[in-house]
Amino acid sequence: MSAPLTIGFLGAGPVTQAIHLPTLARMPELWRVGKVMDVNAEVADIVAARCDAIGVTDAASVIEDPAIDVVAICSPHAFHAEQLVAAARAGKRAALVEKPLAVSREQAEEVGRVVAETDMTVLVGTMHWYDPGFRAGLAAWEAEGQRATRIRSAIFVPPNAQFVSAATEEAFPSPPPPAPPAEQPPEFQRERLRQTILGLAIHHVPLIRRLYPQLGEVVEARRHPPFGYSVLMRNGDQIAELLAVMPGQWPPSWSFEASNAERRLHVDFGPSYISAGSGRATLSDARGSYGFSHADNGYAAQWRHLHDVVTRGVPLDTPFDVAVEDLAFALDLADAAAEVMEIVS
Repeated sequence: MSAPLTIGFLGAGPVTQAIHLPTLARMPELWRVGKVMDVNAEVADIVAARCDAIGVTDAASVIEDPAIDVVAICSPHAFHAEQLVAAARAGKRAALVEKPLAVSREQAEEVGRVVAETDMTVLVGTMHWYDPGFRAGLAAWEAEGQRATRIRSAIFVPPNAQFVSAATEEAFPSPPPPAPPAEQPPEFQRERLRQTILGLAIHHVPLIRRLYPQLGEVVEARRHPPFGYSVLMRNGDQIAELLAVMPGQWPPSWSFEASNAERRLHVDFGPSYISAGSGRATLSDARGSYGFSHADNGYAAQWRHLHDVVTRGVPLDTPFDVAVEDLAFALDLADAAAEVMEIVS
């Protein structure tokens, strides 16, 4: 068996610490971590020591290191596109980039040009799309050839810190987000809604687009402070409803549902920061209900898939142009919701 591929991390925050590193630690035959970069040198060193890697503070020292096969981009959103471009030009074999791929179409198009020139594989970390339980339920739904007329994505989660602390001892926990201003002008409210949609709804955009491919019209949008929204979309006879509220003092709930007059596919996903099995998918119709689940969650599935793509030439599940279309859908959704949202006085 060939040697494990070597990964370099850009960003050592809670997603790296509580999700990716524990997942990779269970795949030593596939992956090893070579370097961990963070602008905070102490965080970089602490997190790197946990996986016998080298801590650094400069992204270039990861990207330009010929011993690094794959980069994991877990940095703030604004850096994703430029780091993807740099990784491709440095000859990296692949990159896993956390959501979103970029923050504008122009950035995504630039990344696409460089990726096409260099042939670097890019996998966007939309973990619920790769979730084996969801994929099994989706396959069963699509086997019947029926069309969904209603889509619903609902996200209700407590503060992330609760799950991070349950998953790992975080090095230098992130401070809570600053309180919003007492008076919130319309432009602040619209931008806050836009950023919340890009931060939360984007998790389910690939799932939504598989069954609701066109944005259509955003009929209604409301912001639910501090971080939440309710959005209603319509495209012909299809309706999509997106709900999210965080943080709150309630059990976590991530769900996705597709239905028509005859069938219903419902998926419950586990908390993002807790290492557990897949989502639980249930397909119901007149014949009864059928359940689907798997020992692996979406994070493990996406890392296994990326390894297969790089080492065995397996086709990438989500080609880069589809990932760009997902981003365009999310950007259009966020812009349209911000335009029609009800302003709270």
